[in-house]
Amino acid sequence: MSPITHLLASWSMAEGTGLDRRDRAAVAWVGLAPDLDGLGVLPDLVARLLGMGDPALYGRLHHALLHGLLGALLLPACALAVAHRRVRTFLLGVAVVHLHLLCDLVGSRGPDREDIWPIAYLAPFSDAWTFAWSGQWPLNAWPNVLLTLALVAFVFVRAATAGHSPVQLFCEKAHTAFVATVQARWRQMRRRT
Repeated sequence: MSPITHLLASWSMAEGTGLDRRDRAAVAWVGLAPDLDGLGVLPDLVARLLGMGDPALYGRLHHALLHGLLGALLLPACALAVAHRRVRTFLLGVAVVHLHLLCDLVGSRGPDREDIWPIAYLAPFSDAWTFAWSGQWPLNAWPNVLLTLALVAFVFVRAATAGHSPVQLFCEKAHTAFVATVQARWRQMRRRT
């Protein structure tokens, strides 16, 4: 699925946990972090631009390093460096990495029907426990779009009712402006009904 969808899904999962802002942010970033193994696309691009061939790091590493048990333990462990409620943050981090894996398993196929992205759960140590689903829908399929829209709707509801938003992950000032705007609109809509 899209990195935006992964981030929104992880943020949404952290929202109702009673964690403070910092721990919720750590959980949200952990839920996106398995896609760091896709950064091999950058050296691939640079090597091709420089005429050095294609090292194919993206194809070899994406869904191979952090899209499994290693990522499910390593990434939440990294969040412990900033977490206040360490055990809860770690456990929720494990959960959001698994949510990421599930989302990729059902909705990350490429444009061709045969372009299935498997999840090699024990990679890079073993190919055992490799999961694939023949019904995997393409990355730009309507279920992914619908899920993203539902998550965006949840963001607006949480901004209006709790004053929380994932905008805070990027900029506190923008978050404050976003929440104030959403809450003002929410109050206007409630007065009309």
